[in-house]
Amino acid sequence: MKPKIQLVGGCASTYVNELVSARVPDSGNDGSAAQSARSSETAVLLERFLQTIIRSVEAGAGIIRVKSPNGQELRTVGTAGITGTCQAGSVMDSECGVCGKSATKRNIELSNIDYCKTQYGEDFLSGEGKYVLAMPFGDAAIEGEPSGVVTLFFASEQVVTESLRRTLESYAELIQITLQSVWKSEDVHQSHLLDERQSIANEIHDSLAQTLYFAKIRSSLLLDAMKSDNELLSYKCAQDIEEALESSQKSVRELVTHFRCQMDPKGLRYALRKLSKDFIARTNIALKYKNQIEDLQFPKEFELQIFLIVREALVNIATHSGATMASLMVTRTDGLYQFVIEDNGAGLGNGEPDDGHYGLEIMRERALRIGGEVNVSSLQGMGTRVQLTFVAPEA
Repeated sequence: MKPKIQLVGGCASTYVNELVSARVPDSGNDGSAAQSARSSETAVLLERFLQTIIRSVEAGAGIIRVKSPNGQELRTVGTAGITGTCQAGSVMDSECGVCGKSATKRNIELSNIDYCKTQYGEDFLSGEGKYVLAMPFGDAAIEGEPSGVVTLFFASEQVVTESLRRTLESYAELIQITLQSVWKSEDVHQSHLLDERQSIANEIHDSLAQTLYFAKIRSSLLLDAMKSDNELLSYKCAQDIEEALESSQKSVRELVTHFRCQMDPKGLRYALRKLSKDFIARTNIALKYKNQIEDLQFPKEFELQIFLIVREALVNIATHSGATMASLMVTRTDGLYQFVIEDNGAGLGNGEPDDGHYGLEIMRERALRIGGEVNVSSLQGMGTRVQLTFVAPEA
């Protein structure tokens, strides 16, 4: 009789999530929907393995159970031909019956079905079943490695021949590889989340926290000036605080925009062209954009950092330069890429930003992330030139 396959991705994904949560630091609920979707796909894949195993060895039903992180429980993550309480999400003691014996001794174990019937009732199978075979997978002795047991139900008593043993061990290895794969995938996902959060922290520190600290210092100085009736200093401090708050407000808007919007999926070439058009539309500054590279394609991290550097430079032109003309040039010479942003504005004098403005330092930090550098040349009243240079990454 063919077993009735029950897709239990929801319950299985919950348990896989629990296993993952026990292995990696808790980082909140970010990405939980995507994580659940990935785990559900894994659960379905495990059950397909189970269906294949059942057909191969002519069993009538089967269960895949995974050992809990503390080693005290075996929880069902996939079933076929099971109708009773022994279904997805059910938990049993790790030493229960032939399954517990197999998981503990790391060996294929055989038994009749009497003990299972006492635990789950006479009708927990949809078909006929009189004998049980339990096959372990993984190594519970290795910390962080998935392990568990596959239980198969047969209508007739089984003899574990060498051929059958090799077949079952091959399937056990496939289940182990599948679980290892999903755990590694979750590790990478968690690593990316931590990197992203560190990036957010860096952005807040560089572009917002220092400006607010500057405002705090000026506030203390303002109080002292008011106590001493120094009107000139009071006015100067109040003006500095107002400018710092305006800068902070601008930084918050940019941070929100930055972390809501990732790199345009159409690529860097399209994103720069759109950025240029938007710059012209929103300002009274004429912008000449020239890209001399037809195949302007990089890894996603490179493209994101390049785009943000160029955008920061254009924002600075629009906000601080007083320019009427600007240009963005993209070139490549002997594998060396250059993105040059120039304007005919007021310039920076010494080529460095005024106190309280940290855009240049942020651009330099972004350049370091892709192994490049940002150089700024500027003369008072003669405009500013920002040049990003880096070597093309390995293909």
